[in-house]
Amino acid sequence: MRRASSRGTGRLLLLLLCGIIIGTIIGYILSLYVDHPIFTHNVNLGMDVEKPITLHLRVFTITLGLTLHVNFGTVIGAIIGLALYFRS
Repeated sequence: MRRASSRGTGRLLLLLLCGIIIGTIIGYILSLYVDHPIFTHNVNLGMDVEKPITLHLRVFTITLGLTLHVNFGTVIGAIIGLALYFRS
């Protein structure tokens, strides 16, 4: 029997990332054809897009910003990614 820690964090992150990306794409496609709020509503997590953090240094400027657009497909994709990780 293999322990859960021997599976690797990289594999978990890869499956989660793939699930989230594929789920988001499928959720977006479904929102084009099905006019239901569960498919058309996005939750934006993160910073305001118009005002990212900017750090002006003498040599260069660093601009930081991150926004996650989460919809129903994203959540389902993450759950499928987790299920695939624990089944393997």
